[in-house]
Amino acid sequence: MSHFKNATSEFKKRLADQPIIKRAVVQTQAQEEGRLYTGSNANPNHNGLQVFKASKKKKTEVYSQPQDTGTGKHINSLLLNAINFLKNADEPQTVEDLKRKGNIDLDAKPELYQLLKLNEKINFDDRNDTFVYKPTYHIKSKEDLFAMLEKKRNEGGMEYKELKDSYAKLQQAVDELADEEFRDIWHGLKAPAEADLPKELEQAGLTHMQVYDKKGLGEVPKKKPVRRNRKMKITNTHMKGLDLTKDFVLQK
Repeated sequence: MSHFKNATSEFKKRLADQPIIKRAVVQTQAQEEGRLYTGSNANPNHNGLQVFKASKKKKTEVYSQPQDTGTGKHINSLLLNAINFLKNADEPQTVEDLKRKGNIDLDAKPELYQLLKLNEKINFDDRNDTFVYKPTYHIKSKEDLFAMLEKKRNEGGMEYKELKDSYAKLQQAVDELADEEFRDIWHGLKAPAEADLPKELEQAGLTHMQVYDKKGLGEVPKKKPVRRNRKMKITNTHMKGLDLTKDFVLQK
């Protein structure tokens, strides 16, 4: 028994004298994010372990690819703003006017400058380097509007949208030109009920509009090609003088 105890103590002594070699450990991403620390310096939890969150490394931004800044959409928005500004302007505007009055800097955005020059709703004067909006109708005042309406009297009226495109102060001009008596009559009109509408139209000598269903048209028959007799070019000398278009009749 004493021999076994002596052997055990000698083994423990040799084990304590052995050098300690640390084993390399490959950590996974989960272990990297939450490292486990033990020892006398750590405050253990109920499992004897304490978890410390590893600080996340700041990602370095790579500039090899351009960022999606929405430049195309931004340019289109600026173009629309410039067109609306010129639409409400009473006179041609220079590049400096657009920058000072409309906060639109064409010098800093050459692409916007070219788009504005080539826009179908903008007239550009090369001599003065000015921009002016090109309306559907040339209307600058309520007098111009009244004269235009007089010319179009027999055409069944004009679309408000086209007039609004030509004159920014259209609604104000209409309110000023409309007679007070006419406005009272207009607002006093009441449309009859739908059930009474045919009767009201008949009393006024009018007929209601009828809608007809279009029947499907059959396929148009294709014309048969006409066969034409083509003249044959005779190249054999021994057949010269023969009329091949006539039927052959055996002579007796």
